[in-house]
Amino acid sequence: MKLLLQTAALMSLLLIGTGRAATAQEPAGQPVCLDQVAACVYLVRVSNPTQLPSRLQLVRATDGAVLYEQASAAPAFGQKLNVGHLADGRYAVVVKLGPATHRFALDLHTTQTRSARLISLATPAR
Repeated sequence: MKLLLQTAALMSLLLIGTGRAATAQEPAGQPVCLDQVAACVYLVRVSNPTQLPSRLQLVRATDGAVLYEQASAAPAFGQKLNVGHLADGRYAVVVKLGPATHRFALDLHTTQTRSARLISLATPAR
């Protein structure tokens, strides 16, 4: 029992110390969350308890071309996106959850090392 309590306390400290995720805030919670899990790798998580038709897209901002798309009506779904192979430029991770749209702007640029930077939090559009 003591070991279980110590493990739970350690896990809660680890969770508190994690980096801040970009989220789309709504009164009912965080339906869309985008976390950078490695260099040029993002994890998109979607909570959809009402099981609305939903769509996750990676879009090139310059011409609106959809580079990746996943549709789901599951109560929760997600995808790991590796953007390291994309050309420098601006992109967007777009999550359409029923009538709401959550958009995360992404700027890719190469310096001495390849990097990706989230340039804005999602702004729900209705």
